[in-house]
Amino acid sequence: MKTLLCGALALMLSAPAAAVRPLTLPAPEFSPDAAWINSKPLTLAFLRGRKAVLVAFLNPTNLHSIRVLAPLKAWFDRYAMSQLMVVGVVTPDLDVQKDAAWLKAELRRQGVGFPVIIDGDRRLWKAYAAGGWPALFLINRKGRVVFDRIGEGGYEEFEKELRAALSGLTQALPPAVAAPEPRSKDCGPATADVRMGSRGKARALALDNDTSRRSFLAETRQGELATRGKWDTEPDGLRVAQTNGDPGSFVRVVYEASQALAVLAPSSPGGKTRFFVKQDDQWLYEGIAGADVRIDDDGRSYVTSREPRLFNLTQNQSDALHELTIIPDQPGSAIYNISFSDRCLSKDLP
Repeated sequence: MKTLLCGALALMLSAPAAAVRPLTLPAPEFSPDAAWINSKPLTLAFLRGRKAVLVAFLNPTNLHSIRVLAPLKAWFDRYAMSQLMVVGVVTPDLDVQKDAAWLKAELRRQGVGFPVIIDGDRRLWKAYAAGGWPALFLINRKGRVVFDRIGEGGYEEFEKELRAALSGLTQALPPAVAAPEPRSKDCGPATADVRMGSRGKARALALDNDTSRRSFLAETRQGELATRGKWDTEPDGLRVAQTNGDPGSFVRVVYEASQALAVLAPSSPGGKTRFFVKQDDQWLYEGIAGADVRIDDDGRSYVTSREPRLFNLTQNQSDALHELTIIPDQPGSAIYNISFSDRCLSKDLP
């Protein structure tokens, strides 16, 4: 695909200035042996001439990917009768995402009803040169990629292209969805994701010999990670390797954002783990607690993980520098990733 893209770019640069899309690329076919969710296996060859296709590369534990589900679901609902097919592609980023049963349940929880293909061998990811989440590719009825976009936003432009691709497939189109565009100005900072495990770039500092918050903040920078206790480093994240009594094992990260979220997993499939959450060494309270947070009788804030997923931990009114502490109550529990959002994009998850 990258070779094709380079060739296409050369042809486009040599085309007359007035030309619009002098070359559109044939869309790579879906993998014939891949597993599907919400549908029997489909092929672009079968859909060609019948439907326009929106191929969306999604990650069910990625914040940016989850936020694009709203316009995708709206387009699927609005244009399904106008011959639009939306196909999600999940290229596993964590080992748990290779589990079809987990993926099916998580997509159902997020309200995804359109067909989804599991790209287990990363064939489609490479063929489309997706490069990140979310990545959207619009394929016309001739089976050619006519528009693409990586990342959030640009929904108005994408829907105009989508409606153009549907023209001729149906007599009349319904009114546009007009999905709201995410704000991009005066939104405040948002620390980059902290990806844990040997596949990630975050390297934890050890706090076992010094647990003071003042020392911690002085020794680390925004986005840096620190741990206390025994943790096993796995490819996807950190897994607590001791019985977590007082003072126990915890993970701390310094961040600057309005919202903090984390991918958390219980100690075993079918198990249940409480992850206690503090901000700036204080328990969370109504007004800064994320939608997934609960408060016990002792005033301690926590989320309960029964399966690996992204949890909304904090929802701050300001984007000042904060220290987030996550304390699992069961050995074998895992923390995979911590994400942050600015105040414009901060919102509850599906």
